[in-house]
Amino acid sequence: MSQTSSVTEVGQLVLRERQSRVRALTDQLMACFHEDATVETSWSQGSAQAFVSGAASRSASSGAIINRVGAPVIQVNGVRGFVELPSTTTRWIPVNGIEAVLVSFMRLLYRVERRDGVWKISALHSVNEGDTLDAAVPGQDLGVDPSALKGLRHSYRYLAYTRSLDGTEVSPDLYGIDRPDELDALYADAAAWLEA
Repeated sequence: MSQTSSVTEVGQLVLRERQSRVRALTDQLMACFHEDATVETSWSQGSAQAFVSGAASRSASSGAIINRVGAPVIQVNGVRGFVELPSTTTRWIPVNGIEAVLVSFMRLLYRVERRDGVWKISALHSVNEGDTLDAAVPGQDLGVDPSALKGLRHSYRYLAYTRSLDGTEVSPDLYGIDRPDELDALYADAAAWLEA
């Protein structure tokens, strides 16, 4: 298989994973992952199976999300590949009784492997870059108490805040651009894995 062909297949794989996730296409989403794949996002840390079943539950309970992605940056070395995919996710959610729009800016880091001639995802990490929270109807007050944001990390503070409103806790130790040393280590580990 040529390098160009591999890069094309890998690019389509990660885009198909995003499309399947947003459209709640459970079977197609699961087909993007190897059986032993792992996923680390703000709401799922564990197996790909748990991620896929959790994605279906979240879509059913919290409504649709809009996900827009940028062009993937793809590196392929033999049967391994590493992809960085810029991603913006938008959700309409209630905040203190008012409809709000939460926009999360991330980069998704994929490790992919070709096994038995097929490219699939073996690991997915989400890196938080920042987020915004606005009233869906301009001029409405969301009633956000600034003191409730104290101590929340800048890379995903509104995500953490809005989750706390429904009783869900977001880990304070997710990957984010506000902790560059941890991010550097994640990229170094991926580079070493790609060359192994």
